[in-house]
Amino acid sequence: MEQGQSFLSAVLTELNRRKVLRTVGAYAVAVFVVLQLMDAAVEPLRLPDWLPTLVVIVLILGFPLVFILAWVLEITPEGIKKTHTTPLLTGTQNTLLFSLMMLGMVGLGYGFYGYYSNVFTNGAAAEPVPLVSQQREFVAPENSIAVLPFSDLSEDGSQGYFSDGIAEEILNVLAMVDGLHVAARTSSFAFRKPNKDIREIGRLLNVSTVLEGSIRKAGDRIRLTAQLINVEDGYHIWSQSYDRELDDVFAIQDEVASAIATALVDSFEGLEQKPASRTRDLAAFEAYRTGRLHWWRRSPDELQKAITLFASALEHDPSYAPAYAALADSWLLLAMYGNLTNMKATERAMPMIEKALEIDPESSEAFAALGLARWQIGQRDAAESALRQALKLNDDYIPAYLWLGGLLGELGRLPEQNQVLQQAMAIDPLNELLAINFAGNLASRGDYEAAIDLLQGLISLRPDSATLLRIISGHAMQFGDLVAAWRYASQSYELEPESPVVIEVLAKAWANLGAMERAERLLLDGLEIANENKGLRMDYFFLLLEQGRLEKAERLLIEQYGSSLADLPEQLQRWYYFQKSLVSLVAGDREAAAALLEQAIVQDYEQSLYGEQIFYVTLSSALQSHLGNTELAERRLASAERAVRRARINGLDNADIYYTESSIHALRGDSRAALASLQGAYERGFRNTWFLEFDLRLDSLREEPGFVAIKEQIAKDIAEARTEVESFAVASYWAPVDIRLGPTRGLDTGKPGRIANPATD
Repeated sequence: MEQGQSFLSAVLTELNRRKVLRTVGAYAVAVFVVLQLMDAAVEPLRLPDWLPTLVVIVLILGFPLVFILAWVLEITPEGIKKTHTTPLLTGTQNTLLFSLMMLGMVGLGYGFYGYYSNVFTNGAAAEPVPLVSQQREFVAPENSIAVLPFSDLSEDGSQGYFSDGIAEEILNVLAMVDGLHVAARTSSFAFRKPNKDIREIGRLLNVSTVLEGSIRKAGDRIRLTAQLINVEDGYHIWSQSYDRELDDVFAIQDEVASAIATALVDSFEGLEQKPASRTRDLAAFEAYRTGRLHWWRRSPDELQKAITLFASALEHDPSYAPAYAALADSWLLLAMYGNLTNMKATERAMPMIEKALEIDPESSEAFAALGLARWQIGQRDAAESALRQALKLNDDYIPAYLWLGGLLGELGRLPEQNQVLQQAMAIDPLNELLAINFAGNLASRGDYEAAIDLLQGLISLRPDSATLLRIISGHAMQFGDLVAAWRYASQSYELEPESPVVIEVLAKAWANLGAMERAERLLLDGLEIANENKGLRMDYFFLLLEQGRLEKAERLLIEQYGSSLADLPEQLQRWYYFQKSLVSLVAGDREAAAALLEQAIVQDYEQSLYGEQIFYVTLSSALQSHLGNTELAERRLASAERAVRRARINGLDNADIYYTESSIHALRGDSRAALASLQGAYERGFRNTWFLEFDLRLDSLREEPGFVAIKEQIAKDIAEARTEVESFAVASYWAPVDIRLGPTRGLDTGKPGRIANPATD
């Protein structure tokens, strides 16, 4: 080292002379730019998962290499040469400096790796998450609990229902505590025989604590043991045993619930349930609780069992308000799943609802049943008001969330529906019907992959659920996968061959394949079982319409609606006039069709234009234009355009809205835009050649080569799907399939032009 020059000064002089800092700095900037570009390009270019990681590693290894090359070599006008040494640093100092710089390069490279490896591998290498968490991430509230089914430790093991009843009543008491979040029964009772660690169960149910326990019955005495467990660490927070006489069971429930509440919350406000919400009669309580178990299963037989049990509960305790409400909503659900018209179901349900509200004017169960009744007869505003009142009275009542979500979906208010279902699933994350409706909401908003993932995950967990198989079949139809739709419908039919809704979906699967004889045979078999089922009658009507059997279609309408239309609710009258107008339209009488359709349209339709009303209005515009009523036709068409824009703002993005937009463009005379929208409908799953030919709104497109090509392609898709279905071997055609294997993903409700709604079980 030269005399008078410090070591640090000598180091800086040497690094500057060899241009090491400049070269490494330039390389670091280049690495930063490359990694930023890689970060932005991974998704759009569909790069393989391993490529970004490989790039990061290679660039990091470049740091020490660049340092070595900059130290040893230099670029001169004569080319690359070895850098000559100077006496500024001794050999030992050169070695020390080189080592320190190498460590610095490694540190800089590690910093880049620590940041960018997280960016690129975020989510790709993560542990699998529970099915529900794939769509929604919840942070467990601090004061939250799930009550698991209590174990039956009696000698003969005959007290399972009683053990469940104790646990469920404790759950109900806890649900009334202000500030305490309680997981719903349908989710927590899924872990009857848990093969998971309590901590994992708590995470799946989105709670911070879990209550488990056991019941041992001997004679007229019971011993109840309960333990409250902290999900975070798996340790007990609280444990207690109770020995009581059997007739003191309700006091035990209250005592246990109070002890748990004490451990979790500071305030006991709301702990005392209203007398009308409970029964002190053990037999009534047991009958009601067991009835609700059957009620959730949604088949005609299960609903009939539920009705019998609810009636039994009222025999034991005639002042038990929830049992009256349960009877009411069971009758209403039978109109959907069984053999009962909407009007008859409403006539049976309303006295039960009124009785429940007379006993308990603040019964959330009764208001929810009232909302369902109003919804089923088309009184949507009144239905929404009643359902929101039910949730105001009890924000843990899952059926109210379920029906409100379905109603909002039908009204096209998809963001609100999504929010309502999210709130419900935070309470009851494993509820099958909530998940089905949530998948429908995702599909309606165009998020097909997420909807399919959710449905496929559900069916892998519950492959013997006829409800799930039926719903997935419906989604497959909507996504244009007719083969998968048929296979899932067939599996559902194998499990519940006498369920009207299952028969309906299998008949629809055959009809979509063009196998009308098979579809009709199924529908007639279904009507033998449930001749008043609305869904079966509606599908049979459209089958007759498609085949031109108009006299029989008209007779079916008279059977369905009766001869005294004035006695029907307004919405039922509108449905009748709409169907009657279609009969006239198929018969070629456009003037009669236009007059009938006017009676189907809501007077103040501008304020209530959604769903089927958009179809009514656009069809009316086409008819009025044909009849020369251009001013009315223009008003109707302009209203439909505004409604479709609102639907788009609400997030609707499925085959039906594309088809509706196609019909509006066609009526405007914009063939190019109409064909583009029709192609969009096809790509999202529209598969209905008959309606395409029948729909007079598209008359201006009939000679267009693009229209002919789409129609021929749909016919080809249907023919290929039918050939594939009919070629399946008996031994293999029950195997589940992945909807994503289908040719397209979209929605086709079988009623093109009508903005579709998510599943609303």
